[in-house]
Amino acid sequence: MPRTMLGAVLLASAACSHAPPPAETAKVERRDEWLLALRSDLNRTAANDGFEGQVRVMHAGKPEIDRSFGDAACLPLGGGRRLLAAVAVGLLVEDGKLGWEDRLDRRLPSVAGTSFAPLSVANLLTDSAGLAPDSQIPVGQKLDASASTGFGSVGGVRTPPLDERLDAAGKAPLQATPGTRVDPGDDRPWLLVERLVTQVSGEPFDRFAEGRVLGPSAMTGTSLTATPPCPAATRGTTTLEDQFRFIEALRKGKLVSPQTRDALWEPRLPLGPGSDVGYGFFVRTRGEQRAVGAGSEGLTTAYELWLDPAGTDGLVLLGRTQARTARGIRTALGEFYALPPGPPHSGGPPRHPPVH
Repeated sequence: MPRTMLGAVLLASAACSHAPPPAETAKVERRDEWLLALRSDLNRTAANDGFEGQVRVMHAGKPEIDRSFGDAACLPLGGGRRLLAAVAVGLLVEDGKLGWEDRLDRRLPSVAGTSFAPLSVANLLTDSAGLAPDSQIPVGQKLDASASTGFGSVGGVRTPPLDERLDAAGKAPLQATPGTRVDPGDDRPWLLVERLVTQVSGEPFDRFAEGRVLGPSAMTGTSLTATPPCPAATRGTTTLEDQFRFIEALRKGKLVSPQTRDALWEPRLPLGPGSDVGYGFFVRTRGEQRAVGAGSEGLTTAYELWLDPAGTDGLVLLGRTQARTARGIRTALGEFYALPPGPPHSGGPPRHPPVH
């Protein structure tokens, strides 16, 4: 049996009145149990593994959990950058400059002659581009003291920055037919989205996102680049307050129209019972209840954002942490709602999309 598909955020919501709700006592008891467990898990991981970050759970307009752990300054934007990119594409679609099904080689000339050429915008936004795995691309050298800024380490081997990994993937065949294999753990297609936005809009992605997304959302504490107070955050920083401002701007139609927002949140590819992927967002359903959001786990970052599209509830977690701690936090949150699946096994069967 799959894990619970939605969190208590939705289970306790009165947004859906068509299906008979569970008994009020049962809802309250279940929510109280989850809140107690989450508080316990967060305290444990923060104490044992040095988790630094913030988490807030909003229900009926009030915070049920609102905690900070360690140094909460310069929290990484992490997976929030993907959501900004998805909204940026939605804005270009509304401007008539881009289509969801446009082929990449017709919109981004730099991919001509690469394995990226046949991909569509939708393939990128649904994490179903099927790029060659890093393990099949010869990259990396033994770490030394002069390792360049932007390089990470996996098993003592220096891994190139994201842009170099992406360019290397373009020289290798795709590992799956576009639209058939979902890999939410791969950040490389989202760098392609940023390059696409830059090409189509005529201005750098960071500037476009700042002017068309951060500004209208009043996200004054978010940056997509390193800043003097946060020089090491090359992929951006954000705040808990800004992430909730982003949620409210989406709900109120301040960023894209309700029609475009609903297109972002529409299920596109099935991941499992009650679990689908949309354009940049994951969708969880249980009966007539629904949650949309995103989550990502990097080597040193944790990011979760989930909301009830028909109500006011939401959850945001931001942090710096060891990878095993990030997995532990995701497990704790998994008691609240089903999380996006991890990267697929290279030998596993592909997931086939429904006919649209």
